[in-house]
Amino acid sequence: MELDDAPLIFANRLRRARLAADLTQEALGVAAGLSVDVARVRINRYEKGGRECDLRTAKRLAEALDMPLAALYAETDEIAEAITALVKLPVEEQRLIVAELQRKAGKQGSR
Repeated sequence: MELDDAPLIFANRLRRARLAADLTQEALGVAAGLSVDVARVRINRYEKGGRECDLRTAKRLAEALDMPLAALYAETDEIAEAITALVKLPVEEQRLIVAELQRKAGKQGSR
């Protein structure tokens, strides 16, 4: 992934997550703490990639969408889904799954 791609990845993931949550742009913006006067326009600009979202606002948007911040920046849908599923598990289960993934990745790399 090129660094220039990150805003576009964020924009696309934000839009899909908002639609999946059945929220309007205004409702998401307000839920994330934006003023009702600017909420719709700001979310629209984030979703179109016309304005980059600062990390603090991105975190509030992720919380409003009930998803981990990292999922909004994941390069693929599969990684985003894995991150989202992983954070729902207790920390000990997360550790076990990460260890298993690392083991599998190590095997793949040695082929």
